Parts: sequence; C-alpha cells; structure tokens
Amino acid sequence: MPSLFARFRPLIVALIALLALAAPARAQIFFYPPPYQTGPASGNEAGLFIPTMVSPTPAEERANLIWNLRSGLNVAALNCQYWPLANSVRNYNEILQHHATELAAAYEGLKAYFRRTAGASWQERMDEYTTTMYQSYVVVGGQRGFCHVASDVGREALTRPKGQLFQTAQARMREMRMSLQPVGETILPTQAPVPVPPLPNLDPRCWRDDTFDVRRCPTG
Repeated sequence: MPSLFARFRPLIVALIALLALAAPARAQIFFYPPPYQTGPASGNEAGLFIPTMVSPTPAEERANLIWNLRSGLNVAALNCQYWPLANSVRNYNEILQHHATELAAAYEGLKAYFRRTAGASWQERMDEYTTTMYQSYVVVGGQRGFCHVASDVGREALTRPKGQLFQTAQARMREMRMSLQPVGETILPTQAPVPVPPLPNLDPRCWRDDTFDVRRCPTG
C-alpha cells in the first residue's frame, strides 16, 4: 500500500512549483493624505510659484505654468521611486512623449520671456530660474503627500488629448504645490482620533500583590 507521502507527492510537487514561480509582493504604503487646497492657477501667483515672472505676457505665463508642471513631475520621477505603485517614472516618460509638442512650445515661451527681459544674459537668467523652479519641489517632510498628488496628476495628464496638457496644469498645479506642505506620518485618516487604551484602576484596594482583584473592583 503506498505511503501517505507517495499518495500526495504530485500535489506537494505542484505546490512547490507554484511557490517557486510566485513573485515577491511589492511593499505597500498606507497613507491618507490631508485635503489640499485646490482651484485653478494662472501660472505666476506669488507664493504659489517659485520663482515668479515680472510682467509676463499671457503666452509667457501659460508657458511658465506648463513648465512648472513638467518640473514637478520630473522631481516626482526622481524622488518617488520608493513607491513603485505610483508609477512616477513611467508617467513622466509617457507624458514627455504624449505632450512633446506642447512642452516644446512651453520651453520656447520661457526662452522668449528671458530674451525679452534679460537681453544678452537671457540663457544664464533662464538657467537660474529653472534651477530654482526644480528645487522648489524638493521639500523635506512633504514628500509623501507630494508623491501621492503627483502620481494622480500624472495619470490625469496622460488622459488628456495632445495639446491639452495646459488644462491639467491649470486645474491641478495649486493642489500639487500645496501638497509640498510637511505633514506628520500617519496611518489613520486625519479626522479619525487615535484610540487610547484605558488605564487600569490603580486603587490599592483593587490589588493583591501584582494581581488585580475583579471581585473588589469589577471592570464591567
């Protein structure tokens, strides 16, 4: 009569094969972002965009808005890779391809602004400006909220038809900038109170040495 192992050997071999093929699960990040301020942005609001332009034309302001969105998503692609499910790198690369024409026009718009306002030193001024712009999206303590919002903004940008990246930038840039505000680490919604366990009754008459006497001090 075959042994127990021999009878179940095919099933055991199949289970071992399945375990060998199973890919390791990706680490999950549990984060409940606070509600960030939303609303349309023009592209040059003081305190919202860093740095700001001086008396830009509407076309130059639009270019600044689009290039700010690109800069923020670029920083997300670099700094949010610890969270694979955010797809920050893939989103950014696909946005560069899908909206290439509009992004190129935005870059030319920035060049036109600095040529008009900085003269012969326009390239140097523009390089300083865009460097400061990129650095403004790197904030210690606000990375998790920023990565969460940038991921959602990137997905929305990819749903826009070519030539409509400006609409995503206009609608979501305020939220994206506000997400840079540092927030505390949390695994609970911000509106939910943190449960605190009740303290035991410390009345000496309730204790016998180190044993709690429920007959003297009922807990129910």
